[in-house]
Amino acid sequence: MKRLLFTLFTLFLTGSLLAQNDSDDRTVAYLNGNLQVGVPLQEFRDNQENWSIGGGGLLAIRIGETPIYGGLELSGMVFDSETNYYDVNISGFVKEYEVKTNNSIFLGHLLLRAIPETDFPIRPYIDGMIGFKNLYTRTRLKDLDDIDEDDQESRIEEGDWAFSYGFAAGLQLSIFGNDGITLDLRCAYLPGNNANYLVRRDNDTGSVYDDPLDAFEKRSSPTYLLVPQIGLSFQLRSSDLEEPEEF
Repeated sequence: MKRLLFTLFTLFLTGSLLAQNDSDDRTVAYLNGNLQVGVPLQEFRDNQENWSIGGGGLLAIRIGETPIYGGLELSGMVFDSETNYYDVNISGFVKEYEVKTNNSIFLGHLLLRAIPETDFPIRPYIDGMIGFKNLYTRTRLKDLDDIDEDDQESRIEEGDWAFSYGFAAGLQLSIFGNDGITLDLRCAYLPGNNANYLVRRDNDTGSVYDDPLDAFEKRSSPTYLLVPQIGLSFQLRSSDLEEPEEF
């Protein structure tokens, strides 16, 4: 999560610098950082009832003089977690450890975006997307007495990949007094191929497990997902790339 927050902050800072120019020159690229929720659908929802929470980023570059942009979107979300704490006596000193198992999903998609170039404060757009979903379960061991709280050990318990595709629709709203920065509301519909993944066991009523991994069991299904998002989009204008005129 720390890496995700750092990435989103970097996107925000970079986009703010790129969006300082308020001229009416045409947009040549969009940079976006967002928070998102993953809502399982169909058989995936039958197995995985929890919604996932996370964030991501997107870069889309204009293709020639058309209103079409090509780009890449990456995001990550967590569905569920189980945590245990252990006290270990080492040479008379008691050290506290945390063992945490997360069920997560990482998504990567290439996209084509159609968005009109208008002066209107609300701009709708639509995306076509193709890529992958990586569903994985990771266990981390952390020494809580360590000031930095870095992982002492991290391992992937289960992981699988699925082909993913779909589309998204969104709105960019100019509400910050700077046309180069817009509030971005978007929702993606992403069907996907079958994948194996871990979910919390049926009839789990607050059981305490010696190993957090024991709280989960393996399931398989197509990976249909609905992903609502809210974020900020930053526009890079053609004037930002122009060289100063020589006199």
